[in-house]
Amino acid sequence: MDKMQKQILDIFHHDIYTGFRAYCKQHQYEVTAERLITYLIDKQFIPEPTIRRYVIAEEFEREFPKHDKHKTETIQTLASRFHLSERTVWSALRQR
Repeated sequence: MDKMQKQILDIFHHDIYTGFRAYCKQHQYEVTAERLITYLIDKQFIPEPTIRRYVIAEEFEREFPKHDKHKTETIQTLASRFHLSERTVWSALRQR
């Protein structure tokens, strides 16, 4: 990483953390990792499609062995669970 990138990352880190601590203080929240994730989502640093892809991928890994490693069955289960089309689930898995 070059010096400029490091400087930008340091400023980003400082600003995010400062904003997060102010957010927690304003709302009288405890400073926790879980609250930080909520803050990042609320500030739209983690977009909804990224969250959806992540959850689908993680759930697929958990569910796949339960379905005797049948992809289609696992996809159908996840589509039903998350009220998504099977095509949306397949697409999310391809993008991981």
